[in-house]
Amino acid sequence: MAAGGCGSNAPPPTAPTPPSVGATVLSIGGQAILNIGLTSQLTARTPDGTTLSGVTWTSATPAVATVTSDGLVRAVAEGTTTITATAPSVNGRGSVTVLVQQSGSSTVVLTACGSLTSPGRYVVDRDIPANNSVCFTMSSVAGLQLDCLGHSMRGIVIEHTSGTTMVNCMVEGSITIASSSDVTVSGSTITNGFLYAAQSTNVTIAGNTVGNTGSGGLVVLSGGSNNHVTHNTLNGGYDGSRADVGVDDGIIVLNESGDAIEDNSISNVYDAGIEGVGVVTGTRLTNNTMTNLGFAGVGSYWCTAWTNNTVQGNSVTSAPRLVTIVYSTGPKCGATIVPPAFSGNQFVGNVFRNPVSGTLITIRRAAVVIDMPGLVQGNLIQGNDLGAADGPFLSPLDGFIDGGGNQCGPFSSTFSNFVCAPPAALRQWGKGAVRQ
Repeated sequence: MAAGGCGSNAPPPTAPTPPSVGATVLSIGGQAILNIGLTSQLTARTPDGTTLSGVTWTSATPAVATVTSDGLVRAVAEGTTTITATAPSVNGRGSVTVLVQQSGSSTVVLTACGSLTSPGRYVVDRDIPANNSVCFTMSSVAGLQLDCLGHSMRGIVIEHTSGTTMVNCMVEGSITIASSSDVTVSGSTITNGFLYAAQSTNVTIAGNTVGNTGSGGLVVLSGGSNNHVTHNTLNGGYDGSRADVGVDDGIIVLNESGDAIEDNSISNVYDAGIEGVGVVTGTRLTNNTMTNLGFAGVGSYWCTAWTNNTVQGNSVTSAPRLVTIVYSTGPKCGATIVPPAFSGNQFVGNVFRNPVSGTLITIRRAAVVIDMPGLVQGNLIQGNDLGAADGPFLSPLDGFIDGGGNQCGPFSSTFSNFVCAPPAALRQWGKGAVRQ
């Protein structure tokens, strides 16, 4: 780290930000809620899940809650305090707010796996060892809140519920939501599993980290509507080779309507960052960042029937294509083979950089390939920046509207049928020199 020179107005150098420490609670930054007299065991971990030793624990207000040298918090009196963990071994520090409430309130402390069938607030006060693939099941209940306080457990099932929230959980396995409404899953980490919402509405999946190396999708929405997937970090373990290594897709949208897929970071999947399957209508795929993909940023291949969707402001790097949309039939269509449709969709302001071969084996080198049978009309292509890559191949071409502002490499009829402007780096000799 370089020091500032004499006379500089720059502030003095500071040490690099250390990795956060947490009980995982601390690394997540959640809020612990305890009744007077109850305890909660905190365990300091680095962000990758490594348990730390030699941690110093302190409570800002011991009169509200104390903490032992081993991280055991005891609620003493009503109020709020901050528990801080300091770990010299990683130069790390983290804290969590502890809210102490009167005994007899509605909070239930969970110390073991089980079924949750009554409304109210539940907190997990310790890591729960794995004994099967599912730890908690929330079934046929409304108004249930689960706060894992950063503790670890196996899978979670939410079914036939409404008004359910789940936060600050470390899940080894999958989180499954079925036939439910108004469900929120946030601030959680899912490893070796996926997050799946089926036949559900108004589900919010926000601020989670999902990592897996198995097949399928990291987040899957199926047969529902008005669901929102935002600010998640998804990593599928793909290594950039020709082989199908790791997870197929980051997010799968299967027969859904009215969804919003926004501001997610998706990396290392061997197929598509976001894949549509079947009927997808009125859905927004916006401002997602996708990198190291085997096939495309946005893809749809199976029984594609898209109407009035928006693909806007996405950034795709290190992939063969920005978009690949075609129509095929097969088992992945599901029980119903829907006819092809592609109308009223918008592709606006997306950015594509660093084309790579990935798992794609094809002569069609265009950065955007949309090749649809059936009714294709009124689809807008506007303001997309494809860098020096070949421009779009769109079929049938008269089903698309050129909204202008699209940039790509020199036009080549071998790969493209849609003329766009050259990128800025190629304009120094004038447009006539680089376009046919």
